[in-house]
Amino acid sequence: MQALACKPQEQLLKPTATVHVGNRLSLIERKVFNALLWHFQHRQGKTDNQMPITQLMALIGLGRSKNTDVIKEALEQLTTTAIVWNSLKQDRTTNWGVCTFLAGAELRSGQLRYVLNPLLVDKIQNPILFAKIQLLIQAQFSSKYALALYEFLIDDLCRAGSPQTHSVQVSLDTLRHVLQFDGPYKHLNADVLKPCIREINQHADIAVQYQAIKRGRAVAAIGFGLERKAVQLMLGGMLEAEVDCDPPTRDATDPLISALLEQGVGIRKARALVDAHDADRIQGNLEHALRMYRSGKVKNLAAYLVRAIEEDYRPMPEPPRPPAKPSPRLVARQAQEQLRSDWERFRGQRVRDCFAALPEADQEAHRAAFVERMQHAQPFLMKQYRREGFQSRMVEAQFFSELCETLLEKPEELSLEAYRARLDE
Repeated sequence: MQALACKPQEQLLKPTATVHVGNRLSLIERKVFNALLWHFQHRQGKTDNQMPITQLMALIGLGRSKNTDVIKEALEQLTTTAIVWNSLKQDRTTNWGVCTFLAGAELRSGQLRYVLNPLLVDKIQNPILFAKIQLLIQAQFSSKYALALYEFLIDDLCRAGSPQTHSVQVSLDTLRHVLQFDGPYKHLNADVLKPCIREINQHADIAVQYQAIKRGRAVAAIGFGLERKAVQLMLGGMLEAEVDCDPPTRDATDPLISALLEQGVGIRKARALVDAHDADRIQGNLEHALRMYRSGKVKNLAAYLVRAIEEDYRPMPEPPRPPAKPSPRLVARQAQEQLRSDWERFRGQRVRDCFAALPEADQEAHRAAFVERMQHAQPFLMKQYRREGFQSRMVEAQFFSELCETLLEKPEELSLEAYRARLDE
């Protein structure tokens, strides 16, 4: 795999004021934000802000991807979205402020030229309070929530003097602001905090534990316990992972990776998504993204697909509606209709049994009388009789229906109420 464009020990000194930004940056946008900050701080006296697009792609974990549309979309957001910096008032040298991150950006001949907003330049060049963020570490994250929480915790650790272990208590309101997640605590815990902590512990240079702190019966804050890992050993392992990447057979045989590659997602990002999320989540968001793309609501399918999987845009299934309970009147009417249907079948069978028990001469007499009645009163039925005789189901049904008045004699054969009473015995 292509080597990253920064050395393992290279760090971004990210000002506290820009860690606590009050806007909804996506994962890619936040990584681009950090990569440009790092590049601006390491220009080594150059007057222009220009970097190869391949370097930027490597810094955000897309070293093998050629899909620059995700970069264009991120740059567009960073030049148009207002960022509220120092929104938590924890950078003692900086007042509250709002501006866009970039004043402008241009892609030309494989180079990115960018202009930072002048309001941020001094804070970035000369940070007083800052988080030390390893660029190689940020490239490993596949969740925007995990990266935002990691930056927040690293910032607090750095401002405490970078001890080996550290604890911090964060109010639930502050945590919701940092993560930009407004749901109830049970969803914040299950859908955001637990996956974030797993990802941070897997990829970052700190190990994190947390517990809920209650005020009364409600959760009011979260207590985090931090411990630094052996950074150089961990970074060395990351570099080995970059060199000894997954065998190519995995990409050829994994249908989820193949599906993401077909939609323009870079190989490394596809692997990270498949490793971080279950198959149902990936497949559901892939189908959703394709529907949005085909309807014209999405222009950049690959970028939208990555964001959909990371933030889980799948439509929530509607809860099944409980079957409507029928009213007592409806139940009574249905029972009455069923009883009448059963009675009609009973009468039909009884009249056929009685007719079959008659002598042949009596049977022929009943048939002859029925045919004579048809000639005078039922010309349409007579046409059916001439074509098919008593083999016609219509003729046969009418014949036995009229015989009911002649052959049936018992009370349950003549009255529905008598039939009901017989069933109740």
